[in-house]
Amino acid sequence: MPTNLLKDHIEDLLDSFGEAIAISDNNGIMLHVNKKHEELTGILHKDIMGKSALELVERGVFDVVLNPEVVRTGQPATRMQKTADGRKLILEGNPILDRYGQVVLVITFIRDITKIAELKEQMSSQKELLDAFRKLQHSGGKDLEKFPRVISSRAMKKLYAQVSMLGDTDVTVLVQGETGAGKDVFARRLHEVSERSSRPFIKTDCSSIPENLMETELFGYAPGTFSGANKQGKMGLIEAASGGTLFLDEIGELPLAMQAKLLRVLQDREVVRVGSTTPRKVDVRVVAATNKDLEQEVAKGKFRSDLYYRLKVAVITIPPLRKRRADILPLARGFLGYYAHKYQRDVALSHDAEEALLAYHWPGNVRELENLILGCMITCEKKVISARDLSIALPSPEPERHEGVLLDSLDVEGKTLREILEQVEQMVIMDGMAKTGNMSAVARTLGVDRSTIFRKMKRYEGGTA
Repeated sequence: MPTNLLKDHIEDLLDSFGEAIAISDNNGIMLHVNKKHEELTGILHKDIMGKSALELVERGVFDVVLNPEVVRTGQPATRMQKTADGRKLILEGNPILDRYGQVVLVITFIRDITKIAELKEQMSSQKELLDAFRKLQHSGGKDLEKFPRVISSRAMKKLYAQVSMLGDTDVTVLVQGETGAGKDVFARRLHEVSERSSRPFIKTDCSSIPENLMETELFGYAPGTFSGANKQGKMGLIEAASGGTLFLDEIGELPLAMQAKLLRVLQDREVVRVGSTTPRKVDVRVVAATNKDLEQEVAKGKFRSDLYYRLKVAVITIPPLRKRRADILPLARGFLGYYAHKYQRDVALSHDAEEALLAYHWPGNVRELENLILGCMITCEKKVISARDLSIALPSPEPERHEGVLLDSLDVEGKTLREILEQVEQMVIMDGMAKTGNMSAVARTLGVDRSTIFRKMKRYEGGTA
């Protein structure tokens, strides 16, 4: 009687869970999803029942499924999934075994951690600022080796929330962005917020190692492998990072032969030193970065497609500095404060200098901004850096070509009419600045005072619009 009662109410039981639940068989056919699953994914029960999980991926319904991996390994698996509306979900797949130890069912629990990740990042940012303030109080302002991270723009807030979320997992991460955008900063941040933070963070620039030395640098070599080598052999960078994080910068420059060997590391979690036949187990998280379009590199035959898809488990795309102008002045002031303290200078930026910084195209991104501020601070003989001082090192702006304000890119969900109008206003002003590079010209076009435009730009800088 109790058994029949449980069978009769199994669906009600699953619907009572606060987590989304999906159950599939060992062929990936969806057998049941609860009501929370419908709420979380937006996919109706009738549209998913009896369908193949892989078929749903091919149709674009899901971007991640765990069923094949759990069935193949017989072990639990965890992955991140992004919904169509931009939410971040954590999937935890668990095998159900028969009496012979074979996987017969896979039950997947799904949690929405978007808000948690954003809240965690906000708390982390506030704690970092508080710690920095306390440190300055005790050191008399002598310890400015690290100034707080700048996350003023909406784009950077979302990225740092994504980093915090990925820190709770162990997945491989691909960081994309233009040269100088700060890919290494995000790679190190990923390591710092992960459980591996107390273990090694090993960075290697794939573009700077000669091809004939690449294999021994990454994989090491056994004793007696070649003349002049260390008699005890040498540990490679992958082994050195075991337990921690291996950051492969400019992975697009990795030779094809090394790409195949790296793929085996990601698949088997083991390395074989040059001159040896004995594999060594490694527990390493790989974070790769590139300024290239790897899909295009795959199409050209310069990058292995299987490695690309292995790296593409989670992707962080850093927008160029010109796309997040709210970060320009906080970054500039941060660099100025850091180097002013380091070189014992008392220097500030004038209003016209700040205007010039906001109007510039920044082809070299954050790295160019840092070098510009450093150069101006050292060469400026006054206490205030003016736009004229910047023009020594600052080339003429090269405004981007815009097709106009993209209203379809507005973030209107959960916003009031006033907030939406403020967002449109910001887009119009930023578009005008990108086209003209001149606040006065934008003010004339919009029929307002120049001081109004400057005040609103400062407001966007604080991320309040």
